[in-house]
Amino acid sequence: MKKQSQNLRRTFVDFLIESAKDDEDIILLTGDVGFSYFEKFMEKFPNQFINCGVIEQTMMGIAAGLALSGKKPYVYSMIPFVTMRCYEQLRNDVCYHNANVKIIGVGGNSYYNFYGFSHNIEKDEDLKILKHLPNINCYIPKTKEETRKILVKTNKAKGPVYIRL
Repeated sequence: MKKQSQNLRRTFVDFLIESAKDDEDIILLTGDVGFSYFEKFMEKFPNQFINCGVIEQTMMGIAAGLALSGKKPYVYSMIPFVTMRCYEQLRNDVCYHNANVKIIGVGGNSYYNFYGFSHNIEKDEDLKILKHLPNINCYIPKTKEETRKILVKTNKAKGPVYIRL
């Protein structure tokens, strides 16, 4: 299962690199994760990459501000960090403003067991809390092909999107 997740992550990064070549409005924000995935993106698009560090609430607010200014931010971190830790900012800044923020959540369940509850989800906790928010569409691709199809579709769409890899 972990290997499949890594393939989906690579599919995401490859898509973003390909898309950012023609779209300087694409901005990748990360919460100090994604190492061994983002180096190529960082090298090619240094002005389109922001490592926000471990300030998830602020990262979501920055993404909302970028989106409301016409940019296309992609926020990437572990699932609890882009859904639970910053829930108020996701709700108020992104969803209620219908901001064009694409949220990529990775890991959860057994992937980060050694870190404890703060880094993990149980029984679709992320989807259970997100389904109550306005304007957000949620996707859980299972294959690389499905991931790419969803990324292409949602990159063209306006409004908040959550993709769990």
